[in-house]
Amino acid sequence: MQQLRRPMMAVAAAATTLLLLCSSSSSSSLVDGFVLPTHATTRLAHHRSRGFQPTHQLHSSAAANDDDNDDVSEAAALTTVDPKAKAEIRNILNHLSTQTLESLLSSSDAKLIYEELFFSSSDDDDEQSSIFNDETYQQYIKYWDKLGRKLREETRTPADLLGTDITNRILSFIRGDGDGSSSSSGSYDAQTVKTFLESDAINSLFTQLLYDAIFEFTTSIDIIGNAISKLPLLGPVRNQVLKESKRNMDRTLGPLLRQFLSGYTRVAIRQAVDFVVSKENASKFASANAKLVGYLLKERSVSAWIPEDKVLAEWRQDVWDYLVGLERGSDNQKIINQSIDWVYDLVGDKCIDDAGVNVGSIIDSSPTLEKNAALFWKRCQDNAN
Repeated sequence: MQQLRRPMMAVAAAATTLLLLCSSSSSSSLVDGFVLPTHATTRLAHHRSRGFQPTHQLHSSAAANDDDNDDVSEAAALTTVDPKAKAEIRNILNHLSTQTLESLLSSSDAKLIYEELFFSSSDDDDEQSSIFNDETYQQYIKYWDKLGRKLREETRTPADLLGTDITNRILSFIRGDGDGSSSSSGSYDAQTVKTFLESDAINSLFTQLLYDAIFEFTTSIDIIGNAISKLPLLGPVRNQVLKESKRNMDRTLGPLLRQFLSGYTRVAIRQAVDFVVSKENASKFASANAKLVGYLLKERSVSAWIPEDKVLAEWRQDVWDYLVGLERGSDNQKIINQSIDWVYDLVGDKCIDDAGVNVGSIIDSSPTLEKNAALFWKRCQDNAN
């Protein structure tokens, strides 16, 4: 689990950084393709909310009518697409779709930007970070707790969120259905199984199970009692001999048995490894895995996966400490630079067109997308002027 903690923390850190950067911008008026209310639309909604008005109130001044007309005009301007802006945004998107990642932002500049943002702060611990400061920390807590409350209210299961088709595909893959062989999903890597089973926890479990089984067997059939009962001893003497014999057996046989099992357990584990990874048993383990995953996906709601508030608070602080820690330490800087190199090695010389995506066709297929993109571009131009 400790080995998984760091990559999980890095993923959570990246998501939280994006959230903080987005929430810090208060001037945005377009989020996920939706136009946020502006002063004009707010005033228009206020006028519309007045509802039906008596006849004697309809005779208002010309100035009031002009204000209403201005509101309507401003609101209409928000939904009217300028043909020039429409053409410009289409040209921009078409141009971007042909540019490689390296041409848009070189890997060296990407590293410099990250270093300037996260690794150029002063050594003074009292100095506030340009990104992770008291204000962003309050926003971070706010949205973390809001997400936690939402998840606790979620009564649907993961299978409900994934859908029946995807859930069945997952379970079918785990079982190894389809091509008649389970080698891809039902069988396991021998070294992985061996590493797991040879851990101290599993070794102790095997030893204790074998010891309890042997002790229970000797107790249930009462070997000593049956042997002593055949001796010519009187009742009280026989009972005393039986009691002392059992005590001495547990005192002398117990340590010997545990010593024997400490070595034999390794043999048992090797046999268990062979049993688990054998092709003959692959389908059995695949079905067992599918049954476990099916229970987790179908029977447990999302809220059941959420730990208690104390654990969530610890996770929240751990993620924040990791984010703040990015500004210190060469180890974090080395990991980030390696990640940037990996991304650029993978897709640095690729563009959107290389993925077979035709931006022009996408725009043609969604007039709403084109309209919102053009409106966003027009607002950017207006704000720049």
